[in-house]
Amino acid sequence: MKRVFLLGWLLLPLPVLVWHYGPGQHWLARDHAHVLIQRATRAEAQRDWSAAEALYREAAATVGVTDARVKAQLDLALVRTRYRMGSAVEAIDMVDRIIAEPKFHEQPQEWQREARELAGRVHYYAAWVMRLEGAQRDLWMEEAELARQNFRLLSEESLGARHTNYSLFQQTNLEAAVRLQRLSLIELMGRPLPEEGQGMAGQGLSEQMARRRGQRGQGRTPGVGEGDEGPPANGAGTQRFPGGPGS
Repeated sequence: MKRVFLLGWLLLPLPVLVWHYGPGQHWLARDHAHVLIQRATRAEAQRDWSAAEALYREAAATVGVTDARVKAQLDLALVRTRYRMGSAVEAIDMVDRIIAEPKFHEQPQEWQREARELAGRVHYYAAWVMRLEGAQRDLWMEEAELARQNFRLLSEESLGARHTNYSLFQQTNLEAAVRLQRLSLIELMGRPLPEEGQGMAGQGLSEQMARRRGQRGQGRTPGVGEGDEGPPANGAGTQRFPGGPGS
């Protein structure tokens, strides 16, 4: 009997070790990532985009691909920080890949809306800056149109889901995107570029986007969902592009 008791006592740590070096590692990594994300969120709130990005990247490396939902949130956070640091082309490519991902529609609706709104904002300010830089019409118009389409989808889908206030907010964004397409360059130059888009200025964005167009090859325009093949919405908003999440 003593031998059985002793053997049981010696084997007692075994399940703990199995858990620690197996599933326990996943939970430990997730907890560590959570701490990093909290620190990154505080840095982002203080507009310390560089510190926030470094923390988000560390969190992403910690989680890896084991937690699809957390990874998706971190991917979007990295787009935000890249965008606010002025790396417009990289942010555009990243958010376009997120939206084009086959499993995009399997993500929570709130996350999908956040991704589309961020995509709309990045494309919108890219178009604004490119116009000021004197980019060719088809180049900046592509960005303005991608912004319009994302805002239109958000407005229509949220209205269908009876999220009326959010739908009206995105309708305002949609009108601003349409107005951006219709304003003359002189009118646009008379408007101050909002702080959110100022990080893109002075970096030769038009030249970078022209190179990007040549490199990405043929195929469906990135960053656009299905069901938006119609003409631009009628009417143009009188308000400047409003603030929102991530601004």
